[in-house]
Amino acid sequence: MADSGSASFIEAARRAQITEAAITTVNEAGYHGASLAQIAARAGTSKSVISYHFGSKEQMLRSVVEHVFARFDAVLSAAVENVPSARAQLTSYIDAYLEFVRHHRDEVLAAMEISVSHRDSDGVPLYLVNSAEDTALVTSIVSEGVAAGEFRDTDLTVTATTIIHALDGAVTHSHSNPDTNLVIYGEQLKEFLLAALVRGTHE
Repeated sequence: MADSGSASFIEAARRAQITEAAITTVNEAGYHGASLAQIAARAGTSKSVISYHFGSKEQMLRSVVEHVFARFDAVLSAAVENVPSARAQLTSYIDAYLEFVRHHRDEVLAAMEISVSHRDSDGVPLYLVNSAEDTALVTSIVSEGVAAGEFRDTDLTVTATTIIHALDGAVTHSHSNPDTNLVIYGEQLKEFLLAALVRGTHE
């Protein structure tokens, strides 16, 4: 009889397998076209097993978003930790964001598709539920830069939203244009943002 540790490992592996199948299916069929049967077939399991691990298709797809963005957030937080200046933090954040997308594009695309398409019980799209949390780190970087005199005075909401949307745009642009060089995209984006933010650039 398997001990609890082995059972937990097997369950975690099965959940990871189902999550991977869901990501591929969503990218191929879209949020509304990704059926539980398709995901189960791709994972080599049954719908009842998916229901056992996740409860429902909606809960499973939401768990995909949580899984992908938890990893994404951890990478971004680590990228700016102990970085001495706001300017360096911003460039490190952009580099880390685009590097994660380069290496995990399918996961990010699926998570974004689900975030836009999934609605909670009140009809609110998933991407709006935690929107403040999504911009919190960028807002903090810009705020610290303004306070330290590195960045000129700016509306934090407008600036953070602009940065996040520019990065999200890199994901969708590279999806429709697979030859997009995200390293070059990142260098040009950093140049553009720093020209707008750094004190003395136009003064």
